[in-house]
Amino acid sequence: MKAKLRGHHLICLNFFRGEGYSEDFIRNIYSVIEKEKIEIVYGPDDVCKECPYLKDNRCNNPEYSDEMIQHQDMEALRLLGFKPGMRIDWRMISDKLPGIIGDWKDQFCGECGYRNVCFG
Repeated sequence: MKAKLRGHHLICLNFFRGEGYSEDFIRNIYSVIEKEKIEIVYGPDDVCKECPYLKDNRCNNPEYSDEMIQHQDMEALRLLGFKPGMRIDWRMISDKLPGIIGDWKDQFCGECGYRNVCFG
């Protein structure tokens, strides 16, 4: 089985520590990260499907606009060198993380509510 993931989840899920919006949301993330193969998608993905803020195929989280999430997705793909439609695995992502994580943190982690979860 493969997971369908959007750009920023390719990076952020590497730091998942079992916290989220609800038990169903957390359980869903564990089921996603257990899959070996990944298909990169544009827009809502297998993580988003259990998010309480997904409405009409858009992120309605009061902390993040849908446009901001899309920008994060595109920047994650640019940094990783991936494109929607590609099929990859977790190893391909983890091999690239050390070279990009500093840029990612500088751009996106400063205001993120999960920063302390990811980086202590």
